[in-house]
Amino acid sequence: MKLAGWKIGIMTLLLATTVACGNNVNKPEQVTGNTETEQPSPAATETPVSDSKIEVDETKAAELIAQFNNQVPSSTVTISVAIAELLNELGIETAGVPTTKNKLPEAFVNLPRIGSSHQPDLEQIAKLQPGVILGPSSIKDSLDKSFKPANLPTAYLPADSLDELKLSTVVLGRVYGKEDKANEVLRKLSEQEAEAVKLSEGKDAPSVMVLFGSAESLMFMNDSTFVGSLAKKLGAKNVLSEVLKKEDAYVPLDMESIVTANPDIILLVAHGDPSAVTKQLEDDVKKNGAWEKLNAFKNGKLIALDYSLYGVASLVNAPNAYQDMAKILYN
Repeated sequence: MKLAGWKIGIMTLLLATTVACGNNVNKPEQVTGNTETEQPSPAATETPVSDSKIEVDETKAAELIAQFNNQVPSSTVTISVAIAELLNELGIETAGVPTTKNKLPEAFVNLPRIGSSHQPDLEQIAKLQPGVILGPSSIKDSLDKSFKPANLPTAYLPADSLDELKLSTVVLGRVYGKEDKANEVLRKLSEQEAEAVKLSEGKDAPSVMVLFGSAESLMFMNDSTFVGSLAKKLGAKNVLSEVLKKEDAYVPLDMESIVTANPDIILLVAHGDPSAVTKQLEDDVKKNGAWEKLNAFKNGKLIALDYSLYGVASLVNAPNAYQDMAKILYN
């Protein structure tokens, strides 16, 4: 698209976004040129999906790869911290990364910022003329409200849980011709994962409740989130799915559910000051009169997790998070 066309699209888009944003309720992300003719992707055209040595849901992988129309994008930007890490791990050249307080790969520190996943900087994105904007699948509908009116090229990858990050790594490897690198990254992770799982062998699995948010607003997190997937892999039982029978990744918190589920451990991923969030939760539980009844409080197991380790789904942080989580669950 010529630059003038981008600008017209953006003006239309900004008007549409202003009207729409009041109705947007986005889930947490659980945590992002040139105009050369695009070339066919060797990975997408020459390497059969079934040849991969990494086991993933091949139907889902094919659906995700189809978004790229058998092309290697001429340039890539991402609005997701988690996906930025994957791009860096695979050595994929990147033109723009999200504006975030979270730590980005060192190689990306000086790249242009393109806004947050909840507030993309459309003018900056347009300047970069991306061949594709990579975003997290969990907030696709919200991002499309920003990108589609401007006819910006997008592709969405799952990036909430560890399994989703693995799938997205495989997909990026195939699309960008980095399959060997993707296999190397995932094999190393599998080895580290196996070492962590050994820490739980022969031990009684605790029940856990995972909470995410701030002192003003907390949500339950299921197994399909980053923290939830780590705990599940280590043998813990998430009460949200096991007791409360909720399947959604994120469920609004209510005090009665905490009492009903009565977890052995409550894991808290808090924005801002974790001690303030913990105190607020403790106060709310006491007001409910359930303090003495809950195993997590009797066990002294209301644990505020390290946000830098658990705040954003991260293939890079997963090995250290596994080690940390195993100590919390079994010590």
